[in-house]
Amino acid sequence: MRFHNRSTTPSYFSRRDQIRLFRLVAALGVIFLAMLYASREENWYWLTGRPADDPARQQAKEPPREIDFSVKEEAPLRPDVFRSEPKREIEAPEKVIARLESGEFDVRVDPRLLNPVSDSNLGIRSDEANAMYYLLAKATAIPQNVLEQSAEPAPPFVVVMTESPQYRGKLMTVKGSLKRLQTLPVEENRYGVESLYEGWFFSKDSGTHPWRVLCTQLPPGIPTGNDLADMPDVQITGYYFKKYGYPSAAGKLQTAPLLIARQIRWFPTAKQTAPSSSGAVKYIVSLFLVISITLAFLIWRFMVSDQKFARSRTAKLMQRPDMSMDSLKDIKTVDINDVLKQMGQQKEDPPAGSDKPDNQK
Repeated sequence: MRFHNRSTTPSYFSRRDQIRLFRLVAALGVIFLAMLYASREENWYWLTGRPADDPARQQAKEPPREIDFSVKEEAPLRPDVFRSEPKREIEAPEKVIARLESGEFDVRVDPRLLNPVSDSNLGIRSDEANAMYYLLAKATAIPQNVLEQSAEPAPPFVVVMTESPQYRGKLMTVKGSLKRLQTLPVEENRYGVESLYEGWFFSKDSGTHPWRVLCTQLPPGIPTGNDLADMPDVQITGYYFKKYGYPSAAGKLQTAPLLIARQIRWFPTAKQTAPSSSGAVKYIVSLFLVISITLAFLIWRFMVSDQKFARSRTAKLMQRPDMSMDSLKDIKTVDINDVLKQMGQQKEDPPAGSDKPDNQK
């Protein structure tokens, strides 16, 4: 690559030019391989960290399941018939014990305490209220950070709704967008629960079907209301209780998963920041800058090499004008045959006055 005029067509068969062309092709190949490498999401995990298996990914792996959102409607009883409460394996303790003798917090819940709880019933039945207030009191007695460290990410929404009994009493964490938050009246209970809040939120994989959460504390400044237009981002860590039956806004009875929590964790700063159109934009811009800098560096090296070659002796010799044929007309030419004949005659006829051989004397 030359940027100065030449009087003759350059030859690219010299070793110097071949090496330079090879370097250029190799640089383009490296850039192409770098673009392929950067296009793979897993190659950026060293910078962004490996993403956790969020519910959306897990649900994509799960075969499609039919979710039953219906509410069980109990048949009316005859005047001489009554329903009895389910038999309890153990009685609920009079008070909540949140610490073990070792001083550590105990987040476990005896599943036998939740035997009276059943899914897809409208509201909370009287025989379930005692277990609900027990979980509220236990969650309140344990620090929030301990609950979050002990909890596992919630299974996909469809798994919770189809396998509800398996997760009853399990501590799990769900992230979503809060749609409603309001205060509920507190019924008389033996565990000293004095405040109660109800929240409805949507997770990424729940679609138009909400989760319900009951908690005893709220973070300062969190918006409240029946219809939150901003839908702030929240994280719920709590005990899974049941499939809760409720009347929807359309007047239809349906169910939603119910969590019993200590408080709702609110992320106000995440909502104030304008969301990026794509998380890969910064990586694409960074790759474009790297490619531009690399090409600019290669062009600069070629220009410096051309300038250095232009000052060399080889370039000066190549730039000298060719000698014209007219300047050769005055030069005396000699035939090689005549020169050879003349040299032969001089050998046969020695010059006069030279000594003769001894045999001729």
